[in-house]
Amino acid sequence: MAPPESTFIDTPEGISGLLSLIPRESTSVPSIYIDLEGFDLCRDGSISILQLFISTIPHIYIIDIHTLGHAAFTTPCSIDPSITLKAILEDSSIPIVCYDIRSDNDALYHHYSISISNVVDLQLYELATRTGSRKLLNGLSKAIISYAGLSPLEAYVMDQIKQRGVLLFAPEKGGSYEIFNHRPLPQEILDYCVQDVQYLPSLWRHFTQELEKKDRRWKDRIRTETQARIDLCRKDYFVKGRQNALGPPSFQNFPR
Repeated sequence: MAPPESTFIDTPEGISGLLSLIPRESTSVPSIYIDLEGFDLCRDGSISILQLFISTIPHIYIIDIHTLGHAAFTTPCSIDPSITLKAILEDSSIPIVCYDIRSDNDALYHHYSISISNVVDLQLYELATRTGSRKLLNGLSKAIISYAGLSPLEAYVMDQIKQRGVLLFAPEKGGSYEIFNHRPLPQEILDYCVQDVQYLPSLWRHFTQELEKKDRRWKDRIRTETQARIDLCRKDYFVKGRQNALGPPSFQNFPR
């Protein structure tokens, strides 16, 4: 599938116009999908980019947090000054879909005092609907390959985009996360940012359908674990490391 069109936003005017396009009415199908990029993304690092996919348009907005700072979240909408990106992210009636909210939420909370209210964490959906072992969490790329319905050619293109991006930002590959703060952003990084959100609606549809086949208690378990992930930002420190790849204990030995 071809990626949706994307727009890079690095001015308050761009934020103001974007906010006028975000659906505000409550629906059963989410329309907002996000991801963040940055240096040591959590309270100890910084946010460089926020990718926001409005699936109802559809269009992906690459928001330059490095340049805009607080203005990205506090600039009012062009048609309703009560609407800001912070207000949308904190609105309990608007589901915000992501894949692993932990470090993104920690960074938003500590750097910009944002508490996302209604989180749909697809990493937990994947774990809940999985047929095999739930000991380890899957990363986004593996989930896309496994569940997004890509053709072999699409999977190859996706992998090439990922690898080109990783070479530029991953220290173990000779890159640096500072690349996310370079302006203009290299095309390889823009492509990487787009790809990280473009498949989230497909994953949401797949996991939601699969969840309906499961024991109904899984929905409660997902809600509980999602809230636990959100609450991590209020702890004294943010835990990093390999333990974050472990599935939550409450997901083990539960009906399949």
